[in-house]
Amino acid sequence: MRFIFRIVVIFVVLVVVAIAILLFMPGDRIARFAENQFETATGRSITIGGEVKTSIYPLLGVRTGPITIANAGWSKSGPLLQAEGLSIGVNLMSLFSGDVKIKKIEVIAPKILLEVAKDGRANWDMAKAGSGGQTAGQAAKIPAFSLGRALIKSGSLSFVDHASGSKYSLGDMDVDLRLPDFAGRGDLSLSARSNGQSVSLVTQVAKFGALLNGEISAMSTTVKAGGSTIKFNGKAGISPFAADGDLDANLADMAALFTAAGMKTPDLPKGMGRTAAVTGKITYAPEGSAHLRGGVIKLDHNVFSGGADLFPAKDRPLLKAQISAGALDFSTLAAGVDDAGKNVTTATGWPKDHIDVSGLAVVDADVTLVAKSIDLGTIKLDASSLKVKLDRSRAVFTLNQIKTYKGTITGQFVINGRGGLSVGGDLATKGISMQPLLKNLADYERLITVGDMRLKFLGVGNTMNAIMHSLSGSGSFKLDQGEILGLDLAGMLRNLDASYRGEGQKTVFDSISATFAMKNGVLTNDDLLFNAPFAKALGSGAIGIGKQTLDYRITPKVLAKADGSGGITVPVIISGTWSNPKFRPDLKALIDQQLADEKAALEAKLAAEKAAEKLRMEAKKAELEAKLAAKKAEALRRAQEKLSIELGAGESLEDAAKRKLEEEAKRGLEKLLGGN
Repeated sequence: MRFIFRIVVIFVVLVVVAIAILLFMPGDRIARFAENQFETATGRSITIGGEVKTSIYPLLGVRTGPITIANAGWSKSGPLLQAEGLSIGVNLMSLFSGDVKIKKIEVIAPKILLEVAKDGRANWDMAKAGSGGQTAGQAAKIPAFSLGRALIKSGSLSFVDHASGSKYSLGDMDVDLRLPDFAGRGDLSLSARSNGQSVSLVTQVAKFGALLNGEISAMSTTVKAGGSTIKFNGKAGISPFAADGDLDANLADMAALFTAAGMKTPDLPKGMGRTAAVTGKITYAPEGSAHLRGGVIKLDHNVFSGGADLFPAKDRPLLKAQISAGALDFSTLAAGVDDAGKNVTTATGWPKDHIDVSGLAVVDADVTLVAKSIDLGTIKLDASSLKVKLDRSRAVFTLNQIKTYKGTITGQFVINGRGGLSVGGDLATKGISMQPLLKNLADYERLITVGDMRLKFLGVGNTMNAIMHSLSGSGSFKLDQGEILGLDLAGMLRNLDASYRGEGQKTVFDSISATFAMKNGVLTNDDLLFNAPFAKALGSGAIGIGKQTLDYRITPKVLAKADGSGGITVPVIISGTWSNPKFRPDLKALIDQQLADEKAALEAKLAAEKAAEKLRMEAKKAELEAKLAAKKAEALRRAQEKLSIELGAGESLEDAAKRKLEEEAKRGLEKLLGGN
């Protein structure tokens, strides 16, 4: 808007120098004189071509042929302005009193080129030659004037910022400016087409002259693009641009806004901003940052409140915000839900529609959100605190704490739109009620328990089908005591019938736990453990997440006694697809198990017989040894009687005989010696 103001008042110089003398000069001399005076006043050359016509009645005025105003010396892009003609009319009597009261200025089919150099110089800032205190490049102060009406018809405007490389253009531009008093209120209206989209602007400025000369003024503005309307009421300045006031934006037509800005309209899911509305106090700082306080933001049916700051950057703006919300509905983000909100069955696999995440490239963001609840379609979240960091098309959702299904979720979830699409996460759940969760996720409500889970995953692809076929990662889960409705596991095993339905039709368990790994869309597991009062089970196998297939084997054992003894073991094979699973006993494994049991029983019998035979042989040996010992003892007794020997403690017969001979020899020797 500041550009339009500057362009309109350029022609005031022409009025001051040309109209005052038009009664005394022919048209061509008026043109040459005006050219010289314009260059002296602005430092820019102006060329007035064709015939210059003057008039006295009803207005003192002049009408020119084609006009060209030179660009700044540093520009290589052509003239600042080209127009098919210019018409100016002034109040004749006001000239004699020294006032310039312009009744009408009309610029016909102008082509306006506005540029900002890499060093920040603007080509519309014109310096007065010979202004003592004014440096080169400093904008000249606009002299006071009044303007009944200034018109631009069928014009075009191009803006080029050589520092950032950004370009904007307006075509079919009509401008209407009314300024009865230079120091008072001015009214400006503009209509144009930007990239084929119609846009309009209506502005009322309390102190128009002060605004043109770089001061702040009260202002109200309404901008429309298609079905979107943006209203501002506060104060603003145009050199440099700054604003502070109340904003009321109804962005019901997002496509019109993006088209007008020369951007591709992102295909946002419903609830993420197909339509939007923003109210609150907004501040736009001269350096280009925007700040919202006390704001209320509506994205479709979702309502947020809080403060936000938008900072300019080289590639894309940066948004920082602290947001709170009530109940949020992002149900259309869920996989398997189309635009009509109808569930897509899994019988034909995952959806293969292209997932458009181009909206992630529009802005970088660092947003903290606290919400009362969040509906993600397949999952419902209660009180939630999370942080979203979006950097170059990569969004990281940090779940500080999410309350859901009577438990909590923490961790991170990532959507990466850099060079394609990938999704990943590291999530942990605690105390989650499984029945309502599985009902929402898979329309399965037979499992009643509370569980904990840890999941790390990564999927790559531009469709849900590709992502599910590429999933990799790992995880674990543990379910506390609960029950499975509609499944009588004990009866099924006893009757060898997977379709068996017994009384009560449920299986009560103490715990279920497992760890698993994922690679190329296939989940594998080999340590499933199922504990129940009268049954135990081990499980292993593969689940095709991408293909939605099952190839799993459960080996349960129904116990006959509470201590775990007895009972029957029947392996069960689960195969088929998610939409049509098949359960059947593994009869071959059962036969193999029975043969193994019979072999074990036979081996046990042989071992028992062998052990019994060994015991009999050992008993017979002991009996023989006892008889031999008895005979030996009897022989010893008889030898003692014959030899008249008494055995000492631990003394053998030989030792006793030797001892007796020694004693006899000793007595014989004593007698012999005594006899001497």
